[in-house]
Amino acid sequence: MTTSRLLCFLLLLTGLGMEFRQFEARAEAVKPRVVVFVHGIHGDRDTWRAPNGAYWPAMLSADQHFQKSDIVVVEYPTPSSHGQMSSVQLAQILWQRLSEKHVWDHKEVVFIAHSLGGLLTEEMLLNHPTEAQHVRFIVSYGTPHQESFTANLAKIYDDDPLLTDMQESNDNVFLMKLEQQWRGTPTVNRIHRFCAFESLDTKPRSGVGRYFGAHVRVVRYYSATFGCDTDTPPQEILADHIDMVKPIDQSADAYTFFARVYREHPIVDIGEVVRDNKISGLNVDCNRTKSDGDLQVPITLDAAFHEQLLSATAELVETDKIKDPSPTKVVKIDPSGIAHVSYGFNGLDKEGLFQNCPGGGHASVLVHFTIRREVPVKE
Repeated sequence: MTTSRLLCFLLLLTGLGMEFRQFEARAEAVKPRVVVFVHGIHGDRDTWRAPNGAYWPAMLSADQHFQKSDIVVVEYPTPSSHGQMSSVQLAQILWQRLSEKHVWDHKEVVFIAHSLGGLLTEEMLLNHPTEAQHVRFIVSYGTPHQESFTANLAKIYDDDPLLTDMQESNDNVFLMKLEQQWRGTPTVNRIHRFCAFESLDTKPRSGVGRYFGAHVRVVRYYSATFGCDTDTPPQEILADHIDMVKPIDQSADAYTFFARVYREHPIVDIGEVVRDNKISGLNVDCNRTKSDGDLQVPITLDAAFHEQLLSATAELVETDKIKDPSPTKVVKIDPSGIAHVSYGFNGLDKEGLFQNCPGGGHASVLVHFTIRREVPVKE
């Protein structure tokens, strides 16, 4: 079946109200990576469905470029009005539901998060550092990292604590604490955060639009892009806050932005290799000593595979006409790829009536480097 026909078939099933079982990761058939969709306030599984019926998770599932990833759509309770649960409580529920779906069984986890969903994802990862180690990156769409102007208006009509967590205020304790903890926690601040922002105002309608009577920018540019990775520019989505996560096809900006981030951060196989480097020509005369407490032995690390030097050991080899070698050992390693080695040995004694010397001795220092490397997996 061609990709286009498969996509049409999946969309047909969606229209019939059937559940996409391929979106549910299973422990018995786990792929290397999983893509998790996390909706925003008052959202649900239909957050990702476009007016033409296109369903973003279904498009990813049918796209050959994502065949090594499971697709999971997760929901958490966020009623259309007067909700009673805080962001911290919902973040814990989010973690529980991802655990039930075996998301954390994957080697790599990536998130597509809309609005509040981005904040809940970050809060969840801060509270669960073990699971956070699986996460490569988060792509947030319209997430109010600083504030949401609409939340201020909505708070007038609705006492949902989630609106307090997103409201525009210089003393928004939740947002300030979240960002401070994220930047100060090594487990999570290595996770890439990529951001997209809406460039159209939202019209009065259901969802967040019902809180106001005029067009309004729900999450403004600086809030949507605050704290995001600077090496990948924020992506403009020519849509309002609600429609920005409803791509109508694979050429839509929301879709292509995630696809580009995914491609630039491929699935990797993490492994270890051992490479050697030998320093030869360590010569010694008779009745002399050859030693060094800091022989610097380098090894080349390949940045393309994010290689890291983990450890190193050393030994004395190719020995000839020497005696009394001291232990050869690595006393320190530099992350840049240098082993500092300590070694020592003596030359032979002079012999005979006239104290003849049989010639100089020599040896080599051989260092075994253990290196961690990440090899991209082709899809």
